Amino acid sequence: MKKPIFLALFTLIVFTTSLFADARSSTYVLCYKQNKVAWSEEYYDPRSVQSAYYRCVNEGGAPQLVIY
Repeated sequence: MKKPIFLALFTLIVFTTSLFADARSSTYVLCYKQNKVAWSEEYYDPRSVQSAYYRCVNEGGAPQLVIY
């Protein structure tokens, strides 16, 4: 009796955690120069987003972040 309940509970936990593990959000960095998009890139890592943000500022652009 314990084994089927344990197996069902384990399956439920693995299923729900896999749903959250696959749902990664992406962030687009749009770099505007003279009111036009000079470049845009997609990132999943917050450090990469920050790096792209400052790269746009250093190039004289106005960065905009779009989070999906």
